[in-house]
Parts: sequence; C-alpha cells; structure tokens
Amino acid sequence: MPPTRLPEAVTPTPALPARYALAAAQARLAARTVFAFTFALFLMLLLALTVSILEPASRWVSLLCNNAAALLLLVISLHAAQRICQWRSHKFSAPAASVVLPEPAEAGYLARWFASLVPAGFARIEAFFKAEGIWSGALAALAFYIVLSGWNGSYVSLTDNNNRWIAVAILIAALFALLVAERHLSTVPEEASPEAGLIAPVLRLVMAVQLLTLPGLIWPQLNSPLVMNLPALLLLLVAAEFMLRGLFSLFSPPGDGSAEPVLIPKSQLAAQLTWPPRPLGFLQQELHQRFGIDLRQVWAFTVLKRAFIPMVAIMLICGWLLTGLQQISATERGVYERFGRSVAVLEPGLHIGMPWPFGRVWLTENGQVHELAAGEDPANQPSVKRADAEGPAPASADRLWDATHNFDKAQIIASQSGDRQSLQIVNSDVRFMWRIGLSDKAALAATYRAVNLQELVRSTANQVLVHQFSSLTLDDVLSERRNDLAQQINRAVQQQLDSLNSGVEILSTVVEAIHPPAGAADAFHGVQAAQIAAQSLILRERGSAAEKAALAATNAAVRQDTAQINATEALSEAQATATRFAAQKNAWQQAGQVFIDELWFRQLQLALSGRPVLIIDQRIGAGSPPTLDLRDFPTSTDAARRDAPAKPAQEPSR
Repeated sequence: MPPTRLPEAVTPTPALPARYALAAAQARLAARTVFAFTFALFLMLLLALTVSILEPASRWVSLLCNNAAALLLLVISLHAAQRICQWRSHKFSAPAASVVLPEPAEAGYLARWFASLVPAGFARIEAFFKAEGIWSGALAALAFYIVLSGWNGSYVSLTDNNNRWIAVAILIAALFALLVAERHLSTVPEEASPEAGLIAPVLRLVMAVQLLTLPGLIWPQLNSPLVMNLPALLLLLVAAEFMLRGLFSLFSPPGDGSAEPVLIPKSQLAAQLTWPPRPLGFLQQELHQRFGIDLRQVWAFTVLKRAFIPMVAIMLICGWLLTGLQQISATERGVYERFGRSVAVLEPGLHIGMPWPFGRVWLTENGQVHELAAGEDPANQPSVKRADAEGPAPASADRLWDATHNFDKAQIIASQSGDRQSLQIVNSDVRFMWRIGLSDKAALAATYRAVNLQELVRSTANQVLVHQFSSLTLDDVLSERRNDLAQQINRAVQQQLDSLNSGVEILSTVVEAIHPPAGAADAFHGVQAAQIAAQSLILRERGSAAEKAALAATNAAVRQDTAQINATEALSEAQATATRFAAQKNAWQQAGQVFIDELWFRQLQLALSGRPVLIIDQRIGAGSPPTLDLRDFPTSTDAARRDAPAKPAQEPSR
C-alpha cells in the first residue's frame, strides 16, 4: 500500500496575530516558571511540616503555608496558560517538511477484541478527568487545605535571631521580582498574550500575601490573630473562587477542538487589588458589555462619584475624633495617657479625651477578686465544668490524701529523728484571694509595673512558701499552728508584693490542706492511727485514775462528816446531861429531901408504869389511916420517851 502524505499545516502569515507566533516561546517560559515555583512551594511545605512537628504553635507554620498556597494558585494559572500556549503552538505552527507516514496495518484479532471490551463511555470519562476545570479546581482545593492547615488562633512570639531577617530579605527580593513581572505582564498587549492580563492579578495576590507577611517577621512580638490570619482569609476567598470556576466549567458546552480555549483559573477578587481601588469598575464594565448600560451617563452616579471622597474623608475624621470618647464599664477603671504620660485614673462611666494616638486609655480591673492556688499549673489546668447539684462532687472538691491533685504543691520541711536532722516532703494546698488595690496608686502600679499579675502573685507566693515551710516540722504544720501559718504567709506575701510596687492586695490566705505525699499517705495514716490509739489509752487510764481519786475523796469526805456529826451529837448530849445535872443539883439545894423523894417517885413511876403493882408501905401503921395521891402523872412510857437521850444513827458497816 502506498504511503499516505499528511496535509500541510497552516503556515503563519504576517496577518496572523502575534500570540500564535509567540506561543512556543511563551509555553517554554511558562513551563520553566511553573517548575521553579513548584520546587519553591514544595520546599516551603516541607519546612512548614518540619516546624509544625517541632513547634505546632509557631508563627512560621502559618507564614510558610500562606506563601505556599499563594504560589500554588499562581502555578495553577501559569499551568493553564502554558497549556493554552501549547495548543496555539501545535495548532498553528508549520512543520519543517512534509512528513510521509506509512499506512497503519490492519489491527489484529486480539486488538479488535480488546477494543470491543472498552465501554462506549470510557472516552468521555477520560476526557472528563483530563478537563482543565477539574485539575484547577482540585489544586485550588489543595491550596484551600494548605491555608486551613496553617490557620491558628494563638501564636507564640518569634525568637529574635537572624532567621527572620533572612526571611525578610528573601520576601523583599521576591516582592521586587514579582513586581517587575507584574508590571511587564500588565503592559503586554492582548494581541501578544491574552492570558498576561489575567495572570497579573494573581501575581498581585502573591505580592499582597508576601507584603502582609512582613509585619509578622519584622515585629516578633506581634501576636494579633487578625493581622496573622488576614493573608489566609484573602487566600481562602481566591481559592474558593478557583474551585467554583473549575466546577462551573464542567457545565459549559464542549468544543470541537477548533475554538481557542480560554483561561479558567482566573480571579476577579484578585483583580480588585489595584491602586487606586475601583470597586465598581468591574460592575460598570460588565453592565456596559453585557447589557449596554453605561453608568457614567447617569447624573446621580456622577454626583455620587464626586462627593464620595469628601464624604469618606469627613466620616474618617469624625471617626478619628470619636476615638477620644471612652466608655468604661462598672467592673473596670481606666488609666488615661496624654501624649504618652499618665495623667489620671478614670472611674467607670463615659469620658472625653484627646483622640488616638494623642490620648489613650488603658483598662484595668476595679475590685475583682481572684483565687490563686500556689501549686496550680496554668498550662495543665483542666477545663472547669459546672457540677450538677444532684450529681457527684466535682474533682476540685477531692481532698483525699491517697491521690495527687493538680492544685497540690510539694514543700520541703524540717525533720528530726533523735539527734539527727533531715528533710521531709509534704503536699500543701494554699490558696490566695487577691485583687488590684482600690487606690489610684495601685491601679497605676498594676498597669505599668507588671505584665502578668497572676504569674507575679504565683511566683511571689511560691518563694514565700518555700521560706516559711523550710523552718517547720511535720508536727508544726499538722497541728493547731495552721492558722498562725496562714497569717504569717499572708503578711510575708503582701510585704513582698508591696516591695515590688505591684499594686496587688492579698485579701486572705487559706491553707486548705497539708498532708504527706500520696505514696506515703497510707503509712502516715497507720502512724496517725497508732498515735491516736496510744493517746486514747493514755486518756482512758487518766480517766480511770481520776474516777478512783474522786471516789476516794468522796468516801473520805463522807467519813469525816459522819465523825464530825457523831462528835457534835456526843458533845451536845454531854452538855445537855451537864445542864440537867446542874439543874437537879440546884433543885436539891433549894428543896432538899422533897426533891429527892419526888425524883425517886418519878423514876419509880416510870419503871412501874403499865404493870400491876401492889404497893406496901411499911410506914403505914394501925393507928393512922391510909393516904391516896390523886394527882395526874404521865405514864412511864411518855416520860421515858421524853427523858431518854437521842442516840445517833449508826452508820451501816461497809
């Protein structure tokens, strides 16, 4: 079979636009630029990954990720422009000579069988994945993910070394090179390269990201999340626009291969990065091209355009003057600075001063009380959850000795065993209630003398605790001296803070708990139990001895009182007997024998009363009649009861 001669390609003519003649050179330049930028962003991503592993909160991670994402968006646009230039080069370049190719041989049986197995839609699926919109959207999504990976809400300060100045020099050199490239692309006519004017806004986007990166490197103490995340926010918007353009390009009608392709990854948001800014220029141009509406012919818009700058200037001046109006809430006070010098402490309310930066107000607290645990670590402090009234107690209420708490602080105390001196370790939970003093002097000192008052109070309290506990023993810290210890710590911390002129007032110091470490808690409990048992036995024996001594004293007092009663009764009886004897003697002296006879008869009557008695008197004679005594005499029982002495009651024998 004779060879088949290919048709000759179209030879460029002088009337052919310049973009077709320059397509090959533009494709090579775009390919080299894409390779260089891809290598640079790969190095930045590798460096960002290394830094994130070593220091996740470092500012370098965000800076590297933002610049890498910006370069990736630029690479997407350059690669799309490169493919368009290659299409122009292949479509309209003439071959050097006619190429004669042999006729392809007839396909074999296996080739035809394999071709029959391929589904009819395989070519469409392949064309779908080879579409420019899919690849640009996927790469834009990758840039979106890179920006989110570097996003952070809090940043640590950069180390003041030469690394950041090297990065600043690299960014300035890159800014200059990109600025030259952007000015060149902006001046390239559309006939020479239609894509140049569309890639220039993406170059301005990269320069804007690099320019916004410089403040974070020049000022290492600048940790504002708004300033650090502003380039990331700009990149997220442009990456989202790229993804939407790639997605919407799938719904455009397919071409037959003869129409010139258009650049899909372009950004209208990046096109607004111009000076002077023209926010309505794009809208005006689109309305004029698509609907034929020219807003420049509308008188109202012309007046608005002329009055826009004066009105904005007046609004900015009014807003600047309003910065001198300061409102202070009831829980704050304000230190007013005029030209950098503090002149007054403002109370809560509305105050008028000079506008910024001539007048400035630094806010400070107004009586808020803070609680600080000396052993609490702010870095490992767990999040505080509100405890349920019916639920279990929160972890902060745990005061058991057999567990280590985050608010416990180990202290070294003195110890003595016999004649040897040593050291012991105890865990203490000491809490301080503090606030900024209510005087103006305290407010000024708290504003200018300390950066972090809580850390100052914590470090001062720890120093005082070490000094106070070093001179105490275990018995001292566990006995009744805890209240005195809290007062001593309170006075020492307040004196130390006053010497630093911090403006902090310690309201109270509370010693919540002092106990041995968790590992020695069980052993110390055993020692305490043995000590309590020994003290209990001693007190029990002392009580028994006191009881016996009290009983013996009671018995001795009873016996002494009984003996005194008996002696008193015997003495009284003897005195009564002596008095009776003296009376009888006096009566005998006055009455003589009559008293004796009367007394004899009375005793005889007492002895014989109640008994049958026959009285015979030998003096009764025959010649004298008998004489009867008719007087009434008491019975012998009554007389015996009246005259008998009272006998003391005998104490029963024990």
